[in-house]
Amino acid sequence: MRPASFLLSYCLLGLVTFCRANDGVFRTNGNQLIPMYETDISVQKEILTIQRVNPTQARITVYYEFFNPKQEKAIEVGFEAFSPSGDVDNSPDEGGQPYISNFTVNLNGASVPWKVVIVKDKSYYREGKYKTITAAQAGDVEGFFYVYHFRSVFHTGVNIIQHTYVVDLSSSVEETYSLQYVLTAAKRWANRQIDDFTLQIDMGDYQDLSITGTFFQHASEWTMTGLGKAIERRPQYGDDKDPDVSEFFVHKGKLVFRKANFRPAGELHLSAVSSYFYYEKTLAKHKGDGPFKFDYRLDELPFSVDADFNPGNAEDELSKKIVRNLPFARRGYVFKSPDIQAYYARQPWYIPDPSYAPVEGLLTRKEQDNLNKN
Repeated sequence: MRPASFLLSYCLLGLVTFCRANDGVFRTNGNQLIPMYETDISVQKEILTIQRVNPTQARITVYYEFFNPKQEKAIEVGFEAFSPSGDVDNSPDEGGQPYISNFTVNLNGASVPWKVVIVKDKSYYREGKYKTITAAQAGDVEGFFYVYHFRSVFHTGVNIIQHTYVVDLSSSVEETYSLQYVLTAAKRWANRQIDDFTLQIDMGDYQDLSITGTFFQHASEWTMTGLGKAIERRPQYGDDKDPDVSEFFVHKGKLVFRKANFRPAGELHLSAVSSYFYYEKTLAKHKGDGPFKFDYRLDELPFSVDADFNPGNAEDELSKKIVRNLPFARRGYVFKSPDIQAYYARQPWYIPDPSYAPVEGLLTRKEQDNLNKN
């Protein structure tokens, strides 16, 4: 066995919030498995699964197939996780990034032990040694980050790496949660691509997900395993050069993107808009005068089951009835009232389901609580 002369450095998931001032919480970011130096090893396959396990956390599961055409190599591998920022505690922790947990690595069927260090710049690995700093020293360093590292043996032929971890999602006033995953680093491998790439996103039922078109052109390149709809829109903020955003209204199931010979031109930017996304637009329509009151003639209602709504804060009686029926409209109820049905039929996310019978007790706890806001 001959030792490899390079460090493989990666961070499978980077989470970022698109916020202004101190309106958001930025918990961690980074990129995927990348070689710091030239290598013969290529990426034959990657399956990346992002699954929200509760309102504030997601589980990341990554499956890689690497191909080593030459003799066996001992390789040092690192997982980079940047320090948090924004309205969050970013105190250095020698135990690891405070918003990453349950970190596991498996290489060719065997569990791999790992360690974590704190570093302050990209030149932290030289001649087989890590240039580290202590938590006390990191307290005086802007932009320090963590490196989870372990030693691996890549034998000749196909090598499989699987690893998982749980991460706290980022958030802001305008977004219930958000995340970023660096895809372009895949082009630094020997084949400059991922031969067979699959991305699976499962954030739960009744979700309003926005994905920036940085590595794909249109929502039609995605498939939905269950029920849902998609639209294209311009980003709410930015300029004319920014790519369009595909907005997915996921009623049931998950989003899947698959690409052969994948050479990503941009990163994954995923966000779930909060009620503020809608209120900001409607406040502008109302010219910001006085407290916001929902008016069915002007305003839209959020699709996401996580969004807040207040039936008592409506312009008139019909507006109030429309707001109260939002949870049932999400599930496709066909209303007997022509006025209510006409309103929801105009919403881009509405999918009628004549078989659905509304039962308040079967709604989520948050929806039931919102219904009591009168």
